[in-house]
Amino acid sequence: AKRNYNDFINYYRIQEAKKMFLDSRNEKFTISSIAFEIGFGSLSSFNSAFKKFEGVTPSNFRKSL
Repeated sequence: AKRNYNDFINYYRIQEAKKMFLDSRNEKFTISSIAFEIGFGSLSSFNSAFKKFEGVTPSNFRKSL
């Protein structure tokens, strides 16, 4: 699949988000604070990018851990 620059950047941001979710020291952080931390400008853009690459929402991903 051909990715545009935005997709390319967002893919790496989502990998970073997953690392943060997997680190138990980050349990106290909200999903939106993690989204902003990794460079997303809004929670909705983070949610849609996360679902695009992972097939689940960030909250469902986090609950499944």
